[in-house]
Amino acid sequence: MTETTNPLKSRVLDRDDDLRDVLEVLLQRANRRQMWLMFMDDRGCLGDPLMPMADYPDDPSHVVEIDDLGQVTEAHVLMHRAGMLREMTGNASVVLAWERGGSSAVSKDDRAWAQAMAEAAQKLDIPLRAQFIVHSRGVRQLHPDDYL
Repeated sequence: MTETTNPLKSRVLDRDDDLRDVLEVLLQRANRRQMWLMFMDDRGCLGDPLMPMADYPDDPSHVVEIDDLGQVTEAHVLMHRAGMLREMTGNASVVLAWERGGSSAVSKDDRAWAQAMAEAAQKLDIPLRAQFIVHSRGVRQLHPDDYL
């Protein structure tokens, strides 16, 4: 069980359930459609910064032209930028939380984004610790079985 006497940022979150519990405390439930970009430090604690990003694109496979990357998908751009931030902040891994209204059931959009981001992370060699859905009633972890 997660120790409740430590501040949230100093808890070692080596189990996915512990990470989900902390995200439930921090994010609680969905307010609007946005993606939360978070990081884990080398101790296994939630690192800085926690960044919400509203209005992320609808289609992760949409191809765009980016000056420094060329023609790549929206998912590739987001994961590339997440990887850059991870390196600049000295964190060990990336955590993504997809906030949207509705139930905890995995939707077609959830599946598309989770799969595209997992593939981009693998291609770019960026450690993606976990992905979650923040829904109307709480937080649910997305496992590979949910999106592959």
